[in-house]
Amino acid sequence: MVKPNKQSSKLTDWRTNLPMLFMLVQLFVAAVIIIASVGFLKSIETDRLIDNQEFLSINLGKTIVAKLQQKTNKIENLAVSIGALGELYQHDPKQLNAAIPALLEQPGQQEVILGGGVWPEPFSFDPSKRKDSYFWARDFAAELIKVNDYNADSISPYYNEPWYVPAKYYPTDTTYWSKSYIDPYTQNAMLTASVPMWQEHRFIGVSTVDIALSSLDNFFNSAISSHGGYVFALDQQNRLLSYPDTDLDTSEPLNNRTLFQPFSAFSTEHPSFAPLQQTIKKIDTDFIRQANLNKAYEDSQLTDVIKNTPEHERAKLVALINQNANNKLQQVELVATKRLTSDPRLKEPVIVTVFLMPGTYWKIILVTPMSSITYNAQSLASSIGIYLVSIQIFALILLFIVQNKLFIAPISRMVRALNDSNPAKIELEATNRKDEIGMLAKAFSSRTRQLEVALASLDATNLALEQQLDVQQQSKAELQEKKEQLNSVLNSAHNLIFIMNLNGEFTLVNDQFCQTLSRKRENILGTKDHLVMPKEIASLNQQKDRLVIKDKVELSYEQSFPVEGKQHIYLVTKFPIFDDNMQLTSVGTIAFDISATKEAELKKRAQFEILRQETSDNIRFIEKLEQTNRRLQSESQQAKLESYRQNSFEKVKHENQTIYPSLVAAIVKPIFRKQDDLAASAYRLASGELSIADFNNKLANQTERLRHLEYLFSAQDYIAKPIDLVSLLEHVVALLQPKLTAKNIELKIESDSRLIVEGIHWHYLLIFYRAISNTITDAFYQQANAQKMKVSLNKEAQQVVMKICDNGKGFNEEQLAVLQNTLDSDKVAGTLSALSVWLKSEFQGQLTVTALPIESGFKTLVSYQLLN
Repeated sequence: MVKPNKQSSKLTDWRTNLPMLFMLVQLFVAAVIIIASVGFLKSIETDRLIDNQEFLSINLGKTIVAKLQQKTNKIENLAVSIGALGELYQHDPKQLNAAIPALLEQPGQQEVILGGGVWPEPFSFDPSKRKDSYFWARDFAAELIKVNDYNADSISPYYNEPWYVPAKYYPTDTTYWSKSYIDPYTQNAMLTASVPMWQEHRFIGVSTVDIALSSLDNFFNSAISSHGGYVFALDQQNRLLSYPDTDLDTSEPLNNRTLFQPFSAFSTEHPSFAPLQQTIKKIDTDFIRQANLNKAYEDSQLTDVIKNTPEHERAKLVALINQNANNKLQQVELVATKRLTSDPRLKEPVIVTVFLMPGTYWKIILVTPMSSITYNAQSLASSIGIYLVSIQIFALILLFIVQNKLFIAPISRMVRALNDSNPAKIELEATNRKDEIGMLAKAFSSRTRQLEVALASLDATNLALEQQLDVQQQSKAELQEKKEQLNSVLNSAHNLIFIMNLNGEFTLVNDQFCQTLSRKRENILGTKDHLVMPKEIASLNQQKDRLVIKDKVELSYEQSFPVEGKQHIYLVTKFPIFDDNMQLTSVGTIAFDISATKEAELKKRAQFEILRQETSDNIRFIEKLEQTNRRLQSESQQAKLESYRQNSFEKVKHENQTIYPSLVAAIVKPIFRKQDDLAASAYRLASGELSIADFNNKLANQTERLRHLEYLFSAQDYIAKPIDLVSLLEHVVALLQPKLTAKNIELKIESDSRLIVEGIHWHYLLIFYRAISNTITDAFYQQANAQKMKVSLNKEAQQVVMKICDNGKGFNEEQLAVLQNTLDSDKVAGTLSALSVWLKSEFQGQLTVTALPIESGFKTLVSYQLLN
């Protein structure tokens, strides 16, 4: 009986055993799950709280803006009331001096209203006064005093001020809120609410109320005092109206440093506001684009408004005027909500909400910190995390116990049984368990039995190997006998035979190979080919061996080899040699001496080359004769065609010369006939048979015809000069109008207003007249409805192109092919072919006829192209 190994009771180190590894993995997974769960919950809760805070910020912002709007509405009503006084008492200064201060002296408004008054247009209240303002401002004791400095001649006119000019373009009882500024005389930071004054649709001036910017600071500070964060405002041009009095970066009051500067400059000093600046820029861009979609004023009307306005403020000012005139903003509008990673004042992440205030078009910006939101989210995640950790620890303990019972204990028992060489315990485990542990035990038992069978097999194999050794000894003796017989055959052959292994060394050579190289066999075997062969032959032999080894196929080629000082030609055949496992072991080579056969072949090849050369010379001579014959035929054909074309051109030219009188007659005869009719109409007018209106109509038509005739024939000669082709075409069409009317044809001309070219007037007149007259006569052989022609005239590069489209009878494919053949062969068989020959010969142009698709509304397109 085998004694158990007491040293193996401790199978593994506790740090590397499976229970410890399982526990560590489970702890890691649990930690990942807990951290991910807490983070996920924190993220969800934070987003929810941020959304709630955004909703609260929106409501708070709307409340603040609504309260501010109540204050601005009072200011606007006050400005409207002052304007009504100005309109009522414009010619009564005493009433104005008494009523305006009484309106401005409202109780509780001393800190808000800095002043106000009436600002008439030049000479509107008093014809003798260009500057006639009625303005009151508060002094250091907060008492209203009248200020006459604005009426002095030494200062710039008040009616050119930026708070005055835009109000001219505002409707009655509407208020224009200026951008923030410092008054040059009172030195107060203020805004001006301007209301236009009108009388009988005439602008007579502006009434104003000045608002202290400090009142906005007080309002915003009191409005946000019970909430976290702060509020600041931008005027219509995005300049700071209000900001908390101090900044965390410096103790200097903000009003003295920052107010009146653009928010873009402020965001440059505080880079954390850069995303907000981009949002505000986009809001203004959208506002300007929307306002310009339906402009109330043209840009030319607003030239005086923007001429003294900075370039970057003009587009916004024009948009404000157009927006107020067309679609005035009625209620508070939320234009943007944005989260910033840091605020320059609060030094923490914030939510920024931007509102657009109606009437003033100020941007009210509410900044809310996110610190309280983050604290609540972290608290919720921490409380949930405690429960998650407790549940995970309990689950880990339970999982560890189950894993130890199901996996670790059975595996430990099998390991101890293997160490104790006790297969019975493993068999028992395999029998009792039907799961993967039982399958593992069965595998161990099966492997043990296989090892026992393997030991018995090794004994039988040793016996078989001894028997194989005896057989190999017998085979070796037979192989030696066969080898001697093979050597005798190889040595008796007159061919070169050798075998080289994969390393390029000779393993077998016959006597003929040794005799050819003049070397002994023992000096060749085991050496490389370049050591016993000439360099060029050895290099070629290595190259061919590599091809045989690569492709594993037989290879044949011719090679020269020096034998006894003379070059012999050998037919070399190389073939691969494989072992019993079909593995390539060496390359065999057999070379046959074919020098005599090659010499005879070369003689026959030389005789054949001589015959081939003679045959080639004869063929070239015959080809030259044929080329000469074809060239002569071509030249003869070209001469005939040129002669025929010249005759056709002369014929066309002669016809054109004879057409001139007939053309004149065709154009003049109808006019003279109308002239006779006009004389008869004059007689009928004298006798009272014709009314004066009818006679004047006939006289006007005849005069129009004579005008066209005078244009066509007043300056006809054969001298090239500038010609307006469009005008010439219109005159020709006018003279052909009777024919067009007779056949109910509607003719339309498409061209530029003028097309000036250098040429002879008669030529274009003849082309236009014949082309259009031919289409009228041939295309419309009978009167019908909806008959139309279109003549387009243009210039392409150096060519004048006239295209005539018609919906007449058209051409079928057979007719079009016959006509195209006539045009290509330069035959004269009608007006179109005659014009084609004339265009080719005289103007280096061409005439083409094309059938048009039905959907175009026309059937035929005739294109006339001539070189200008």
